[in-house]
Amino acid sequence: MKKIPITLLLLFSLFMTFAQSGKKDMVFLKSGSVIKGQLITYDAKVVKINSEGNSWVFNVENVDSVKRHEVKKYGKARVSYETAISMKYFFDTSLGVLIGNSANSHDAPFSFMTSMNYKLTERLYLGAGLGAEFLEESYMPSYGQIQYKFRETRFTPFVNLQVGYMVPLEDGNHYQNIYYANNSYYYPGQQNNQKLNAEGGMFFNPSIGFQCFTSENFGWFFSFGYRHHQLNFSGENAYKLESNYSRLSLKIGFIFN
Repeated sequence: MKKIPITLLLLFSLFMTFAQSGKKDMVFLKSGSVIKGQLITYDAKVVKINSEGNSWVFNVENVDSVKRHEVKKYGKARVSYETAISMKYFFDTSLGVLIGNSANSHDAPFSFMTSMNYKLTERLYLGAGLGAEFLEESYMPSYGQIQYKFRETRFTPFVNLQVGYMVPLEDGNHYQNIYYANNSYYYPGQQNNQKLNAEGGMFFNPSIGFQCFTSENFGWFFSFGYRHHQLNFSGENAYKLESNYSRLSLKIGFIFN
């Protein structure tokens, strides 16, 4: 459990870094480049943007999309907003708990996950990630995920599906009394209380939630879903043990690009 304070410290550093990002207009070029700054001209022929003291002019044929941070006046008040959030990719990092299975000594095991996600089609993203979870043993979830966002705005609900494998990070903490048979009869005296080896297992986690962006490249999210994972153990003389867990997953995390 000493890993948890270190993880929280790293997440806090990431939060402070990306929370400092300013609100800027963004020009996405078909070449894959992104120019951030103050949009000057955007019409049917050219796009002009001022970035760090330099003026850039592009023909609209070379521009994939433009994301504009607008400021409007209402009387003496100035209200700013973004017309849309349109990302080619994003990273997310989450902290959470897995609730609801008394078969584990931890009532709500801690879960940490981080992933990179790339836009496949309109509102649909495909990603891959790693994590750390502390059950009876410590595991590293290695997974792929697919996510659908209902809108490309600063606030949107989403659905997400993670499928992967729980890689054990330490030896198993399970002990088992194993009885051996002789001539089809079990003798209680012939037993072996042995420690089992953790071998990991598959998991899947469908979830729903919502995202809220505070700037064009930083946001946060909350989600809840159903988590099922299978853990396998092995012992001497080809002994095998399979444990299945079904839990409620609760997560809060950060998004940045």
